[in-house]
Amino acid sequence: MTSTKTIPQVLSCQELKKLLQVSSPSVVVLEADAGKQVEADFKAGHIPTAQYFDQLEYTTPTAFMPRGLPDVKSFEDYLTRLGVSNEDHIVLYDRSPAGFFAAGRAWFLLKTYGVDNVSILNGGFHAWVREINEIETSEASHPKKEKKKFIVKLNEQMVRYFDQMIANLSLEANSPERVQVVDARPPNLFYSAEAGHMPFALHLPYGSLFDQANQHLKPNDQLAEIFQKAGVDLSKPAIYTCQGGITASVMAFVAHLLGQKEHPVYMGSFIEWQQRAPADMIIKGDIKPAVS
Repeated sequence: MTSTKTIPQVLSCQELKKLLQVSSPSVVVLEADAGKQVEADFKAGHIPTAQYFDQLEYTTPTAFMPRGLPDVKSFEDYLTRLGVSNEDHIVLYDRSPAGFFAAGRAWFLLKTYGVDNVSILNGGFHAWVREINEIETSEASHPKKEKKKFIVKLNEQMVRYFDQMIANLSLEANSPERVQVVDARPPNLFYSAEAGHMPFALHLPYGSLFDQANQHLKPNDQLAEIFQKAGVDLSKPAIYTCQGGITASVMAFVAHLLGQKEHPVYMGSFIEWQQRAPADMIIKGDIKPAVS
């Protein structure tokens, strides 16, 4: 039986197939969604043994934060119903046509709520269909394992909020206390005269992380070079942001892969920032951000 400690953080389809063949009860496969967008597709066909995981279940959306964190007790009950315990190794995948998307946000959520062992399937459902093509429907049955109560262990270091962002970006550019901010949005938003970006923000578009030929995550050496060229110092903490918190979560996952110790996500991201931040803290137009 494969030890969950040896399961890589980025799994190939062949590696997941081997895990499923040994039927380890400590490995739980979750198809990540954000708001029941693909629930019907999941029921029609999914990776064997997978459970459907809507990470927006038990959240209360607001104008500033449409994708907040779920109520703790309700989330504990939800994961327990899915058969997830604190000892399990969770494998996430999604149906994004480009790289992974909801799975990255689900990784961030699970890490924030204290799950230690989480992997993401490289290429997601579409790669699985191309390479393995073993699909089951929701009617498939599997041996029931003993359910253990999932307990949230909140890791507040994974999250940043508006007031913390204001305080950080109000520091002098050369202040050693100021944490680098990395924006994952595409250039047409980051440099836009309508949208813009935060002061001193580093621009690292989400799409640059994936191989356009197969939509797999690029190798670590290429990823490290992409971060370096964007001005991101992986030896120091960074806060990741985007439009609504999803691609920033993917960026945090990749930073974690590359060894960055602190990689929180700004929960409200630019949806909140453009509504609440002072005008002088929204840099608009085709202006290159300062790199300090």
